[in-house]
Formats: sequence, C-alpha cells, structure tokens
Amino acid sequence: MQNFIENLRVLSQSIETAQQSKDYEKILRLDHQRKEVMDKIFAAGIKRLSEENIKTIRSIAEANEKMIAEISIAGTKRAEKAHKTIKAIKGYHK
Repeated sequence: MQNFIENLRVLSQSIETAQQSKDYEKILRLDHQRKEVMDKIFAAGIKRLSEENIKTIRSIAEANEKMIAEISIAGTKRAEKAHKTIKAIKGYHK
C-alpha cells in the first residue's frame, strides 16, 4: 500500500511541475496515471489505509481540485483570446 501512496506523491509532484510549465498534454497523461494509482489503492481496500495515507490522499485531491479550476480559467482565457484574434482577422479582410 505504501508503494501506491509514494507513486501518488511522485505523480502529483510531476503534475505540479507540468502545470508550472503549462504542459497540458503532460498534465493529462500524468493525471490518467494518477487515477490508475488511485483505483489500485481503493481496490486494495480503504481499511488498509493509515490515517497519514488518508491525509495524503485528501491533500492531493484538494490540490488537484485547485489545479483543475486554474486550468479551466486558463483555457477559457485562451479561447477568448483566440476568438478575439479570429474576429480581428475577419474584420481586417473585409
């Protein structure tokens, strides 16, 4: 069980690094791996988790929730910028 928790920590740190560099493809790939590790943890049984492991999982889940919100906002801003650029290009060609 501890190996799963350690893998989860490593993946979460890697996701954070990818987020800082705005590497969204890497974030998605790592997040998929993180979900697979979480599935393995819960398949092994919640009762086998220590209080420390539960705190670690909770902390990672909270950080993941914050990251998703930040990525969503960044994606919206990017889409708005692209829309304005396309609109400007269309206006220029009239």
